[in-house]
Amino acid sequence: MSSGVAIGRVRLFQVSNLDVGESVVLENNVDSEVERFADALEQTREQIKDLGQRVKERGEDKSLFEVLSMHLMLLEDRMIVERVKELIQENRYGAEYALSCVVKEAEERYADLPDLFRERFKDVEDICRRVMNNLRGVHTQSLENLDEESVIVARELAPSDTASMRADTVLGFVTEAGGKTSHTAILARAREIPAVVGVSDVSRFVQENELIIVDGETGKVIISPNQDDLRAMHAKQDKQRVRQSRLLSIRDLESVTLDGHVIDLAANIEFASEVETIEKYGASGVGLFRTEFLFLNRVTIPTEEEQFQSYNQVAERLAPKPVVIRTLDIGGDKFAHSLNTPHELNPYLGCRAIRFSFENREIFRTQLRAILRASVHKNISVMYPLISGIGELTLANEVLESLKDELRKEGKPFNEDIPVGAMIEVPSAVLIAPDLAEILDFFSVGTNDLIQYTLAVDRGNQKIARLYEPLHPAVLRMIAMVADAGRHAAIPVEVCGEMASDPLCALVLLALGVERLSMAPYAIPTVKEIVRSIKLVTLREFGVKVLEQHRGAHIKTMLVDALPELLEGRGDLIQQIHESSLLA
Repeated sequence: MSSGVAIGRVRLFQVSNLDVGESVVLENNVDSEVERFADALEQTREQIKDLGQRVKERGEDKSLFEVLSMHLMLLEDRMIVERVKELIQENRYGAEYALSCVVKEAEERYADLPDLFRERFKDVEDICRRVMNNLRGVHTQSLENLDEESVIVARELAPSDTASMRADTVLGFVTEAGGKTSHTAILARAREIPAVVGVSDVSRFVQENELIIVDGETGKVIISPNQDDLRAMHAKQDKQRVRQSRLLSIRDLESVTLDGHVIDLAANIEFASEVETIEKYGASGVGLFRTEFLFLNRVTIPTEEEQFQSYNQVAERLAPKPVVIRTLDIGGDKFAHSLNTPHELNPYLGCRAIRFSFENREIFRTQLRAILRASVHKNISVMYPLISGIGELTLANEVLESLKDELRKEGKPFNEDIPVGAMIEVPSAVLIAPDLAEILDFFSVGTNDLIQYTLAVDRGNQKIARLYEPLHPAVLRMIAMVADAGRHAAIPVEVCGEMASDPLCALVLLALGVERLSMAPYAIPTVKEIVRSIKLVTLREFGVKVLEQHRGAHIKTMLVDALPELLEGRGDLIQQIHESSLLA
């Protein structure tokens, strides 16, 4: 979940149970029970604010504040607060039991939804646990007060637990539950804390103060390591430090191949506060600003001004570097409570992304107005998700043009020539890419969804996870088709899916004709070193051979075997690819 190696003593971390036995109060005590619940809410609110202040004083990553702000909003959520009060007033439940019932109701609502929304339940559970502890008068266990360096082992960690970690005492963590899209995962990566999740029953196999190794790069956890294990992992830590130092040293160097071709390496971000991380790793700009995180875990929809401030902050800080803002991509594996998105039997084929925007026109208009206003810095582009045909693109652009008219009449400045692009992530868009290219200023290939829709594979379904093949010939041929369409229309083609972050896949994408990649910021230095070690003409010749293959396994083998030739014998870089690529 978060790379790096942690070696240290185990600190077992347990969270309190939200299940409580049934309890009722006397009728004349109902009002005081509601008041007791209100007091617990206020106490929790103050605790979250205090934690935010301490995080600020420590100079921690700003994305922590955004998560904590979402938790404060959850304390105002009517589906939680009013429902608890209702159960107390109408059923005479005790406050603890009422809250426990509401948490179970929320869990049932979230249970059948895809990954990202299910992960958001962890935030609901986290804040409710804090309220429960305050009702019980129980002190909330905190990772903020560790007195020595430790590796945390837990069934799971809540986002506020991760936010409270101090970088000087928490070496890493391993949990039984959790996913890559959770706030806990996002915070761990932002703070560069080595972490492995999904290790079944790990809490049963370790003891307090036992020595443990957590390898966040390979997902390996070693309990009670022997001397050979320790020597190997200490050596790996040293190698990683040297490698990280070397990679960061090329941060300001141009991303250019040995034969003089510039390859644009941008970053994917979720929060405006990630600008500092972008600058740290030497990104050429933002290739994908995922705006749905502005809408998640909110009681109300963000206003035009709130959105404007977020977009403007990134654009102003990075100018003149480009910033590509994707309009709301809600639905499928994303859901925002404030939007009351309906449950669908097949959300990936339902009202998601641009379709949701058309069904909720005012939300779409508000977002586009905020993006247009921020475009005054001349470095913002707007991008529509899940475009499947000319009709959708035309309609989206009509809305955009109508908002330009509004802003002109209001005398508000914006970039009249704001570039407009579309995510190419469904087969229909690939097949009509030449037609789309006549209207658009750029393409951005979303490989996560393109693989899923091309191969009919739900990437969140473990039963068929083996069928999710980034190097499947059909997927690679579609990417090559988009690259060709972009080249013939003289518009840029970018890849912003997870393939761009994998060094082995990045090589394939460049071989297929892609010259812009947008990825997780931490992956940029490695990919830049690869770019600076190849000749594009040689790689493109290799790409022709790739497209002739009929099986993904053959393509992977062929690619691995060709690394010494493609990378001009860079043995150190080849080893690094093997260590960091999920496909190598």
